[in-house]
Amino acid sequence: MQLLKKIPFFLLLLPLFFCLHGAVENYGYLHLKEVSWIGLVISVCMAVLFLVIFFFTKNYVYASLICFFIGLWYLFFGAIHDAVKSISWLSFIQSYVVIVPVILVFTVAWIIFLKRNKPEQLKLFFYFNILLLLYCIFDGWQLVSRYNRSVKTLPVRAVAFDTAKVSHKPNVYLLVFDEYAGYRSLKDSFGFANDSLYDFMRQNEFKELPVFSNYDYTAFSMSSILNMQYVDSNYDHNVLTQQDVQNRFGEIRNAQVFSIFKSMNYTIENYSIFGIKGHPALSTVNPVFPIHAALLTDKIFHYRLFKDLGWWITGDKIDIPFIREHYVLRDDVFNKKAADMVMQTAKKKTAGPKFCYAHFLLPHGPYFRDSSGALINPKQMQDLFNKPVYLSYLKYANTVIRSLVTTLVANDPDAVIIIMSDHGYYCYDVPALDAPYNYDNFCLVRFPHKNYLPYKERWSMVNFFPYLFNCEFGQAIPYIKDSSIFVND
Repeated sequence: MQLLKKIPFFLLLLPLFFCLHGAVENYGYLHLKEVSWIGLVISVCMAVLFLVIFFFTKNYVYASLICFFIGLWYLFFGAIHDAVKSISWLSFIQSYVVIVPVILVFTVAWIIFLKRNKPEQLKLFFYFNILLLLYCIFDGWQLVSRYNRSVKTLPVRAVAFDTAKVSHKPNVYLLVFDEYAGYRSLKDSFGFANDSLYDFMRQNEFKELPVFSNYDYTAFSMSSILNMQYVDSNYDHNVLTQQDVQNRFGEIRNAQVFSIFKSMNYTIENYSIFGIKGHPALSTVNPVFPIHAALLTDKIFHYRLFKDLGWWITGDKIDIPFIREHYVLRDDVFNKKAADMVMQTAKKKTAGPKFCYAHFLLPHGPYFRDSSGALINPKQMQDLFNKPVYLSYLKYANTVIRSLVTTLVANDPDAVIIIMSDHGYYCYDVPALDAPYNYDNFCLVRFPHKNYLPYKERWSMVNFFPYLFNCEFGQAIPYIKDSSIFVND
């Protein structure tokens, strides 16, 4: 007990609590190695900060309490910011120009309070040691109690697939272009007829399917497509939680479509933003959702600052290359890498069949490029409601699609090629968030044997893979009722 009054264990317990609490919150989605590395880096930073403060104060108790307060708000800034945004009467301080000065004022006030109340320093010193120790024990117990529990996933409606009926196994390419609006919404809302792309696709023997998306939110849409069923409705459609999104990640990782292809001895090539069981995502940093280590680091002050304001400090007057490449243009780099990997896969001959899944953040915001492929102004990149900028980026996406299709058709002409979007454009400046155009997506397919079965005048993406399996793999999978469900992220 005396040691708790003399040694600032809380400086090491704070990083431990940060990692334990994050591991409990995201159990099943983090690896021990990445959590341990984060904890080690934070601990070293805390030690350096303590030594710097001690150098000036010459008082280890005073220095440790200052270091603890700074480390506390720095590590949990994201949680603080999110909490402020969720409370209506505090929303006025959510802006960075307000919340950062407020935190700095509290830090200065904390330093002054400690300096003027030296008798309280030892009490606080002991209190923080006890408090952090209890927190770590509690979270450690929670983590142990969850050990060996599987990640919560969708109760799967089993889709019967008879491999004995499969007569041929063409390579399959699933290329998803996120938030790519359908022909109707582009023509009606943007005044743009996307005829040149559709003509190009028809010339390359693609067929347009009259589809619409089931959800207006990527994780939900892809879960329903890849599992051939709707997402379990045990969530609030208007207020999603982090757990809701993580559940969708678990459903995608264990999706039936991948299991079916594996049962036919297909090799899975994953160039998407989602991890698949046994096949990690193309990048450990998901451009849309925090995954892996980002589930922890997303809360840390400088990560949140770069994520929200990185584009602002890479304008005409200030341009920091490291920040531009790793934070501002990260999604753009991902898109190029995914396209390169798909084309390499098409050129690579393999003994067995392969299923290649790529998910492009095109023309999903930020809108990095204009129709010619040139980078645009960083501030315009973030203007998600700027329809002309979105349309220009969509035209750039068309050039990427043409390039991919040309390469695939030339190098793998007998493959099944699927070009689709998960949902439509949803930044319409209209009162109704669940506008019908949000679900107006597109789907163009190329079946090598042209054995297209009949389909309805309008049907939804949840039935796409049953249709594919019925057409190309000799199945008779029944279709389910078509519907669109609004999800407010």
